Amino acid sequence: MKANSQQILIAGIELTFTRKRVRNINLRVQPSTGEVKLSAPYKAPMALIERFVISRAEWIAQAQEDAQKRKQVSEYKYKSGDRLPFLGEPIRLTIEQASAGFRYLPDSAELMIFISDVKASDEKVQASIKAQLDRFYRQELLKRMPDIFEKWQPIVGATAKEYRVRKMRTRWGSCNIHKARVWISLELIKYPLECLEYVVVHELTHLLEPSHNKRFHSLVEKAMPEWKDYKKLLNKGL
Repeated sequence: MKANSQQILIAGIELTFTRKRVRNINLRVQPSTGEVKLSAPYKAPMALIERFVISRAEWIAQAQEDAQKRKQVSEYKYKSGDRLPFLGEPIRLTIEQASAGFRYLPDSAELMIFISDVKASDEKVQASIKAQLDRFYRQELLKRMPDIFEKWQPIVGATAKEYRVRKMRTRWGSCNIHKARVWISLELIKYPLECLEYVVVHELTHLLEPSHNKRFHSLVEKAMPEWKDYKKLLNKGL
């Protein structure tokens, strides 16, 4: 029997799935690209395969994050005057020399990033700017998450025991259903707040239904009828 590969989605994870003459379910993440590849015996039921992927969700997320770190750093250079995305709106970046840190001025929609030595090598300056920008984004995302989870958990009818933020390039969120732990992508702070709420609803719903089946989508629809609008915004990108 010839092996056939296809792109599928399991628990929010995009992967290349192949049935072949093997005894066990095998999963790997390409170290250079973060691509997820899964192979399984011809007779392995999809329910078993889905449970296997869900059990490895956190490992997959970490492996993809490691792959992202190994990728070549973008050639884009941050500079004063840049417009950065924040909650669906642009904010102005200002870079100044001072003790490393940042300051956000909401009235003027300005983010001031301070670096200790603006005359250091370009690589070090850019690394410092990026580090402070990530700190700002993470701080702002964590600031909003408690209220969002408190709002949506009773609506969805599921409660996360804990939630965390992680840099994820291929997913907006993930959920460990066994530990009731939800991970949220740091990238979401760049989008309108409703998009973050949609991802929270999506991941909380996985605590009720692990698969992306009709029941899952019905539960999401019931909790948030406008979810498709927010998904479109995320799919559109920045």
